[in-house]
Amino acid sequence: MCHSRHYGSCVGCRHGLTRRSFIKGCGVALATGGWTASGISLTDESKKKTVRVGLVFLSKPGSSWPHPKFDVEAREKEIQKLLKDGCPGVEFVPVPVRSPGDVQKAVSMKDKVDGYLVYVVTLTWPLTAAITTIAKLGRPIVVADEYLGGSGVFMVGYSRICREGIPACGVATTRMSDLVAVARCFADLKPGTTSEAFAQKCQRVYRKTFAPVGKMKCLADHVKLTDIGQAVSRFRKSRFLIVGRGRSGQEQDFLGARGTYIGFDEFNALYKQVDRQQAAVWAEKWIREADKVVEPAPEWIRKAGAVYLANLELLKRYDTDTVTMNCLGGFGAGKLEAYPCLGFMQLLNDGGHGVCEAIPDDTLSMLMARILTGRPSYVSDPVLDTAKNQVVYAHCVATTKAFGTKGPSNMYRIRTLHDLDPRGTCAQSFLPVGYMTTSFRTNFARKTMIIHQARSVGNLDAPRGCRTQLVGEVRGDIGRMFDQWDRFGWHRVTVYGDVKGPLTEFGKALGLRVIEEA
Repeated sequence: MCHSRHYGSCVGCRHGLTRRSFIKGCGVALATGGWTASGISLTDESKKKTVRVGLVFLSKPGSSWPHPKFDVEAREKEIQKLLKDGCPGVEFVPVPVRSPGDVQKAVSMKDKVDGYLVYVVTLTWPLTAAITTIAKLGRPIVVADEYLGGSGVFMVGYSRICREGIPACGVATTRMSDLVAVARCFADLKPGTTSEAFAQKCQRVYRKTFAPVGKMKCLADHVKLTDIGQAVSRFRKSRFLIVGRGRSGQEQDFLGARGTYIGFDEFNALYKQVDRQQAAVWAEKWIREADKVVEPAPEWIRKAGAVYLANLELLKRYDTDTVTMNCLGGFGAGKLEAYPCLGFMQLLNDGGHGVCEAIPDDTLSMLMARILTGRPSYVSDPVLDTAKNQVVYAHCVATTKAFGTKGPSNMYRIRTLHDLDPRGTCAQSFLPVGYMTTSFRTNFARKTMIIHQARSVGNLDAPRGCRTQLVGEVRGDIGRMFDQWDRFGWHRVTVYGDVKGPLTEFGKALGLRVIEEA
């Protein structure tokens, strides 16, 4: 799916071919590719009737995606059987890669196989580089992602292949037959076939599985926009806090906005002073307003209330309404008493910003969305599905007032986070359906911004991945949405409204080069 300079007909290229449930609760994402323009001939073993393919599983039991209790080995056996039954004439040789060192097991097979199928089962970030390592071996390659499973590793790893100029095709689908159709191309390998020719054939096969783009008819949604000049002025006067990263007390310029780094010591001092009765009041409010509480115990919801009150005091101290926090790292290291997710929902609903993971670019994007539209936005880990022309925006922090502080509220449930830790609490927000949304993200270091749109069509309630799972039907060519994740990261920021044009103008006014993603 990348725009490789080596050939012009790859799926998803800006100048290439034109574009044209869950399977047992899951699906796949694929990528195919080769190495050089001249290609590398296949091994002599490809002359045999049976083609041998290294079936490399990138996985680690206990990973947060799909979820820590996911049966990795059972899924791997299931995938192996599906490929064996669907691809006659191809022998798949399984190779589990559980750690970066294990990738050498796959590399050592280079002269014994005719190609590789790399299946990314879990979200295990240290295994990302294995995709590039195997792709550089020059054998025909298919890379598959367990849907709402290894998606981030797949998307970032695949984008790196594109960045290095390796001819490749990226595919993301919830329909297992798409994977089988592409994998059958291995059976047609002949002596002298180049890796590049194989990739092009796989791309043609895969493109035929794409769902057509719908009519994009949306519900009426008038967005009152801020004048761009005023928006730029407000943005450059903005200040936000970055808790749990960087050197405490340091300030940094981000496109004119100012970020201040705060240590957990300062935050925890405020946490210890919080009125626990007042924290319980907030917990009771969240429980009362929720559709239901699914897993968390009241004790941890009350602790989330205390974290919220500590954040309010921190924001008051620095005269701002925007904070981003290293929540996962802080809690995991024992530096944070409870997760801030429910409090971040409240901040977003009330006109401020609570942003997870202490990432400045997410925060800058959310500031842009709020300043321009008056609405909160939603940071997510997107997952693509060409079988339905959809993207799932999944995360564990979300607003319940997508149209602004004075707009209607949507339903939510109180859940544990994606890691199923009973101490975690967050809102699973069922966001409004039938509206045009605009998703984007800055890269302040590169002075760029990426943007796409999708019509909200539903909310998944899948037992894998992060809790809020907004589903959007992509406006444009979903095949173009595969090759920028290494530069912009896995996150995107989604705001309700047909505001791609105004956001693009806003980005350019801040000095950003804007890339259309679909």
